[in-house]
Amino acid sequence: MIWRRLKQYAGEQEAKQPPEGERDEVHVSFRERLVMVLTAYAVIVLPCLLVLIGLSLLACWLFGLL
Repeated sequence: MIWRRLKQYAGEQEAKQPPEGERDEVHVSFRERLVMVLTAYAVIVLPCLLVLIGLSLLACWLFGLL
């Protein structure tokens, strides 16, 4: 019963999508791409660096180096 509905829904979704050749290509400018890359670094790299620095300081404190 659920599988039949799922197959029907999947068929409807495939019918709504245009063929591969007819899809419009989205042009992303250099400035937008640069902003996306810098944002990704800010979201991923900075928190990782903060965690590593915090763990390093904790290890130094535990071993009496601070």
